[in-house]
Amino acid sequence: MITSKKELLFYIKADRIIAGVTPIRGVKERLKELISPNYTLSYLKAMRYVAYFVNIKKRGTLSYYYHLIRFNRLGAKLGFSIGYNAFGYGLLIPHYGTIVVNSDTQAGNYCVLHTSTCIGGAGKVVGNGLYLASGAQIMGGGIILGNNVSVAASSMVNRSFEDSNILLAGLPAVLKKSSLPWYNRDGEVYSKRVERIELLKKDLKLN
Repeated sequence: MITSKKELLFYIKADRIIAGVTPIRGVKERLKELISPNYTLSYLKAMRYVAYFVNIKKRGTLSYYYHLIRFNRLGAKLGFSIGYNAFGYGLLIPHYGTIVVNSDTQAGNYCVLHTSTCIGGAGKVVGNGLYLASGAQIMGGGIILGNNVSVAASSMVNRSFEDSNILLAGLPAVLKKSSLPWYNRDGEVYSKRVERIELLKKDLKLN
C-alpha cells in the first residue's frame, strides 16, 4: 500500500520498468507519445496517485481530483475497472481490453493481467507473481492464492490454492502442475526487469 511520496514514485517506476520502458519518461518517449500514446502506463500512473491520496487521507486536493478523473476516463477508454489499492508494484497489463478487479482484492507484486480477465467477489488475498492469461477468472469470496500462481486461458478459479509456483486450469480450475514464476518462465528479459526493480527498491531503502 502506498503511504509516502517515495513509495508512490517507486511504484510508478516499477510499473514502467516491468513494461520495458525507462523508469522516467525521456524526451524520445514524450515525442513518440505525440503519435502513439501509452494509455496503459498513463492509467497505472493515475491509479497509483489515486491510491496515494486516498491512503494518506487527502481526497480533497486538486491533484487528487485531477488524477481521479484521469483514472476513470482512461479506465473507460481501455476497458479497465481495477481497484486502485488492489495490486503491489510491478503490475503488467500487456494489452488493452476488458479487465475487472474487485476493489477489495489484496494482491502482491509482479502480477500480470491479460485481456478479458476478472477478479470478482470480496476478500481475495493473492500472493506475488499472479499471472492471469486471457479470459481467466477468479470468482467468489474469501479466496486465498499463494505466490506465483498462473491461471490458464479461459479458466475459472473458485476456491483457494495456497501452494506457490503452480499452474491452475479448467472450469472450475484444478491444479495441473508446478510452474516457475512467470517472469522466469517467459524469458530472461522479464527476470532482469524484476532484478532492476528490486535493486531500485533497495537503493531507495524501502521495506
